Amino acid sequence: MSRKTLVIGTQSVLNILLASWLFNEYVHNRFMQDYIASTFSSAGLALPLGLLASAAIVGGSFTAYSRRHQSATGRPSLGLKTEALSGSEETLAILDTCPFCSLPLKTISENRFQCRKCRRYFKK
Repeated sequence: MSRKTLVIGTQSVLNILLASWLFNEYVHNRFMQDYIASTFSSAGLALPLGLLASAAIVGGSFTAYSRRHQSATGRPSLGLKTEALSGSEETLAILDTCPFCSLPLKTISENRFQCRKCRRYFKK
């Protein structure tokens, strides 16, 4: 288990515990019920818009993470032109065009390439 997974799991458990504590406090505390009722009655339109914005941010973050995870696992994106390594038993592929400009890459050294237009560097 990686450190990142452990930290995210711990934070999720703490968030659930804090949310359950707040719910329990709300159920048993009349002053908190009055405060929440008066706060959200004045919020009117802001609460649904905030929830919608939060859902959009979570969805966008999930989409961006899943795309980055797909590229990290070796599955190329649909828009990239790749050429398989000849005589290789591995499933690696090398870029022959820039994924941003769609122009041929210039070889700088044995395993480094550069786009002629946008000047981005790529490794083999």
